[in-house]
Amino acid sequence: MGIKNYERLIEDIMITAEEEDYISDNKKKDIFTQWTVVGDGGFVPSVPTVERLSPGLYELAWDNKYNTVSFIGQKMNTDELYELPTAEIKEILSDIKSFWSKSSDYQRYKLMHKRGILLYGDPGCGKSGILQLCMKHIIQELSGVVINLKDEDSVKHYVDAIPRFRQIEPNRPLIVIIEDIDAIAGDSNYVNSILLNILDGVKQIENVVYIATTNYPERLAERITNRPSRFDRRYYIASPSKEVRRSYLLNKGADLKLDIERWVKDTEGMSMSHLKELFISVVVLDIKYEDAIAHLKGLKKSPRNKSQGGIGFSSE
Repeated sequence: MGIKNYERLIEDIMITAEEEDYISDNKKKDIFTQWTVVGDGGFVPSVPTVERLSPGLYELAWDNKYNTVSFIGQKMNTDELYELPTAEIKEILSDIKSFWSKSSDYQRYKLMHKRGILLYGDPGCGKSGILQLCMKHIIQELSGVVINLKDEDSVKHYVDAIPRFRQIEPNRPLIVIIEDIDAIAGDSNYVNSILLNILDGVKQIENVVYIATTNYPERLAERITNRPSRFDRRYYIASPSKEVRRSYLLNKGADLKLDIERWVKDTEGMSMSHLKELFISVVVLDIKYEDAIAHLKGLKKSPRNKSQGGIGFSSE
């Protein structure tokens, strides 16, 4: 590292007298607490460092000061999550848990230790809830990391940041969330190419599960959806059954005197979002049940015909 680079690095971490006066006593103790080794025998003051990221959910953002991608921790409340009695949830969680336990088998057969899962179906039917349960599993049980790719920029940041992440933490369990993947990649050949490299190309990494969601699988290029090495499992998330609706209401209204069976009957064909809004309207906002259910039925649209044969592995 040259003299100019040393000077630039020191300038980045220097603070003025005015800035030092402005910093609170609580933050002063977090500045320049150790030394960073640079070059051959050089040292510069450094802020505290950690050996690994704290388990949790992160988004990626560009840091202009340090000219690199930063991992920004996001608040996530996993305490209130619980498993609804659906076959899809049980199968997905079982598949992910089995995947993490088979790392040595992947190595034995010289296979890339990664997994791809695509959830599709009409809006509001529970795809986000399944994502949260998967996050809860990896964060609480495996002390892992979740990265949320929410737009085109975050996809690009991921490509830049993930090699460094794996250099520092090569074996850390990682889940990468791509919600509404059709909105990110649907019309962009460039982003499609980046995603292909991430899922099944030169940008692949180990010890990762990719979970994507979409309300419109027909908008995705077939080269993304129709290859097992990219999305190994596809799950159609349908409207909640009466058992699922009953379980949701019993959990939410455990201490309330609700006519559960009436609610279950009246919400036939509705999504989890409809059910949540009904609960909020009646229990929280004190709207008359008959008015709330009539309003939701008026808003409800017939679900689009989304055949399971319309997305998946082709016979070719």
